[in-house]
Amino acid sequence: MHFGHNNPGHNFTMQGQPLSTTTEESDIGVKVTQNLKPSVQCQKSARTAQTVLAQLARAFHFRDRHIFVRLYVQYVRPHLEFSSPAWSPWLEKDIECLENVQRRAVKMVTGLRGTSYEEKLTELGLTTLSERRHQTDMLQTYKILTGKDKVKSESLFVKASENERVKTP
Repeated sequence: MHFGHNNPGHNFTMQGQPLSTTTEESDIGVKVTQNLKPSVQCQKSARTAQTVLAQLARAFHFRDRHIFVRLYVQYVRPHLEFSSPAWSPWLEKDIECLENVQRRAVKMVTGLRGTSYEEKLTELGLTTLSERRHQTDMLQTYKILTGKDKVKSESLFVKASENERVKTP
């Protein structure tokens, strides 16, 4: 796979045999494309989660909020969040692609009083998938900075010195 706009796309060989080029690869279940945009991964995750959600919808006609939310959290949401720190979407269309699956799941729950998607999420004790990805990123940052993960934080972060920090009155 050749990355970058200015990549000349050289042909490589291994033991005299030419290596084939590709535009998309899968590694530990995460789709990687030449442009490094997560669109293909988002579509794959949403499609899989949508399939599981449809199976739940067929199996449960009365969708009690407590049971259906537990089923959603256990069987659907993991497909939307699997390895998301590696491919976290930044394009609005990709974010919406994932969020639409959760919107559909929320609409399936009977007896919700909220009028907007966010009100219904609050009523169910859920947050948006974007907020969950943000929380995961902040947790990972904390683990790196405090040494709980074996990653050299100085290769990722530059800590401000005491003199550089903004002091609040």
